[in-house]
Amino acid sequence: MKKILILAVASVAMVSQAQAADKSFAEGKKLFQENCLVCHNAELEPAQAPPMFGVQMKYKMATKDKTSFVNKVTSFATHPTKEKALLKMPVKVLGLMPDMGFEEADVRKIAAYIHDEEFSPPCNHWKHAADRFKAEGKMKLYKKHQQKYDAMCSTSTDKPKVKHAGARNTNITAEEGSLKAIMQQLGMDYAAVDEAILKEDLDAVAVAAHGIAFHDTPSLGTKMKLMGSLRSEMKGFKAADGKVHHLALDIEKAAKAKDMKTVIAKQSQMLSACMACHTSYRSRIIDILK
Repeated sequence: MKKILILAVASVAMVSQAQAADKSFAEGKKLFQENCLVCHNAELEPAQAPPMFGVQMKYKMATKDKTSFVNKVTSFATHPTKEKALLKMPVKVLGLMPDMGFEEADVRKIAAYIHDEEFSPPCNHWKHAADRFKAEGKMKLYKKHQQKYDAMCSTSTDKPKVKHAGARNTNITAEEGSLKAIMQQLGMDYAAVDEAILKEDLDAVAVAAHGIAFHDTPSLGTKMKLMGSLRSEMKGFKAADGKVHHLALDIEKAAKAKDMKTVIAKQSQMLSACMACHTSYRSRIIDILK
């Protein structure tokens, strides 16, 4: 009976928390729509303020959790300054957000809503921007916005599959640039290095190590998903990938020099680096691998 009572109390508490969260989300959404959407509307052309899809991603990359996200957004939005602005380019192009005289409590509700909302990619904004920059001859900015549009908004069903060098025969059918395809190919190349070492085939070791060092580049869509999941840890994730890259180059160099001792030593170090990366980041990117 006592256990049943405890479970009942716990269930009531969980329901109450969920209801409070729903109420807070609804309040933040209402405040956002009444005070922010007039400028942060991705359908506006020309744009009046950066779309929230990008704002959310930038702040998540710069913060470690929801609390720090809310604090950082609130600090900027209550008293905007160029020094506190994270989105430097929008400030340069569109100007600094004016001080709207918001109450801090309201801004915190809005910031919490922005953190939790699933904003759609601003496809029309990217397309209009790409067309405008192309007409103005600003090709670097044109390519940047067109790439975002192609990666996140294209409806083509004929997307290319992963292509690898003829010497690296695979059965991978995942989309080119997807994290799943890249990790599958890396796994095959790691296995190929091990097998070639056992066979003492240093030429094959060099080929497989080269494949690891110069693995496929993630697509823009994949990069954006990674940034959204890893946030402030993205720098460490890149550093971990860079460490594996350099160790793979060392293995390739040693294999070409017929230095099996160095190959084995570097392979052990590369395995350790891969496992460290796997342990540190897998839980945050597992959904991207599906």
